[in-house]
Amino acid sequence: MELKVAFTLLAFTALLNAQEPAWDAAAATAVVFNRDYPESAALAEEYARMRGIPDEQLIAVSCSKEEAISREAFLETIAEPLRGIFIERDWWKLQLRDLLEPASAKMKRVPVVVQARVSILVLMHGVPSKIIRQRENPKQAEQDEASVDSELASLGLPGVRLAGGVPNPYFNQTERFNAVPAAQGMLLVTRLDAASPATVRRMMDDAVAVEPIGLRGRAVIDLALKKGACEQGDEWLRRTTQSYRAFGIPTLVDRFEPILRDGWPLLDTALYFGWYKGEIAGALKPDTFRFKRGAIACHLHSFSASIIRTSTQAWVGPLLDHGAAVTMGNVWEPYLSMTIHFDIFNDRLLKGWTVAEAAWCATPVLSWMNVVLGDPLYRPFAHSSMGDDQDRDYSLLQALAKRHASDSSTAALKRQVLKIGQDRNNPHIIELLGLLSSQEGKTDEAISMLEHARTLYQDANNRLRTSLYQADLMRQDKPAALALLRQCAGDDTLKGAQGYTLIKTLIAEMQ
Repeated sequence: MELKVAFTLLAFTALLNAQEPAWDAAAATAVVFNRDYPESAALAEEYARMRGIPDEQLIAVSCSKEEAISREAFLETIAEPLRGIFIERDWWKLQLRDLLEPASAKMKRVPVVVQARVSILVLMHGVPSKIIRQRENPKQAEQDEASVDSELASLGLPGVRLAGGVPNPYFNQTERFNAVPAAQGMLLVTRLDAASPATVRRMMDDAVAVEPIGLRGRAVIDLALKKGACEQGDEWLRRTTQSYRAFGIPTLVDRFEPILRDGWPLLDTALYFGWYKGEIAGALKPDTFRFKRGAIACHLHSFSASIIRTSTQAWVGPLLDHGAAVTMGNVWEPYLSMTIHFDIFNDRLLKGWTVAEAAWCATPVLSWMNVVLGDPLYRPFAHSSMGDDQDRDYSLLQALAKRHASDSSTAALKRQVLKIGQDRNNPHIIELLGLLSSQEGKTDEAISMLEHARTLYQDANNRLRTSLYQADLMRQDKPAALALLRQCAGDDTLKGAQGYTLIKTLIAEMQ
């Protein structure tokens, strides 16, 4: 069996590498740093060395050290200097074209980017992140405040008006960025920024270290159960859950309105997507919580990136401080429909695209409010290796999911995974199989798998975690869920296990 599994994983790795699209994204990347901000230049140089970006594609600007900047200062110290460099260094090939000017509604002859040698822009720690509103009482969706990043994404596009967002020509495209002519002149902008230079360095290191072996671990999806127009946010998350299921990524789905609560045990969290809380809270907030190396995490909220250089406020800073390598957010109110669409983002990531491509392909408008934090060249699912210990289980699930992708049902996949778990006396992979069943909505099957895993586990943390997951799925049968939780509460061997303090809270809620 071991030899057969090894061959399955090796074949899966070869298939992924054979499908890798050819595009030297590093050669198309420029890095912008603030020469007046401590360590900004050093970080830029380190990143360029790590990714093989030529020295001539490092750009120094002198701008504010604050996160917020006026529109005038943005144009004078960031946008216009960058535009000039792109033209002077022949990074853009321009042609004069007749286009409609938004302000005058008249045709005007303007230079248009018809070919771009640099199309990815990294803003380094120390570059401002948001542009302050100028107009008073603007109409909805016609505000002139924006993120620096999103404004720069539209730097090479003609006819971009000051107020409101502009359609993203790369939104929901099915080809990688270099193969979409309509997006010429657009820039894929991310930033390597966080509460401290040390966190930025860790983000860079993690992306480069994880990419060759592939991101492995579990996902967490936290639904908000919104109504009306906001339902689409939960729908993005539901589709993301199914994408993970098809790819073989076991996922804990919180199907209750409150945010995933304090004390909930989250093992090997490599992917997190949730909404809608203003400040980091719940299971992800404690200092003891850490994401898996290379993790991608995002909590959707209108002001999730209102401040970035912090480890305690809003969302993006704390998520990075807790070990995420990539996150996304909004500096001002974006309106739900114009935020990043989680389902599109994850679909493109799982296809092996870079973070920058996946994020901007999933973003409907430019010149707006969003920021992407992390290495733009990071491709967490472009490669896969067998791994060791529990990582091997995650790799195996992905390999078998790929192998059974054309099956009309998942029955054969589950039988094979269950047999491997039983033959090896491996409760971990049986627990993961329970999460996969839960993602399909097969609750009884998931409960059975989790109970099976719980009886095989010896470690208290593992037994309590599977009990909590099982009780969560049993909530419609309150007596059974309460009986299981009371059994855990009375088990002296579980005292001190991660999640034990949560048991009494859950019992009180269910009574």
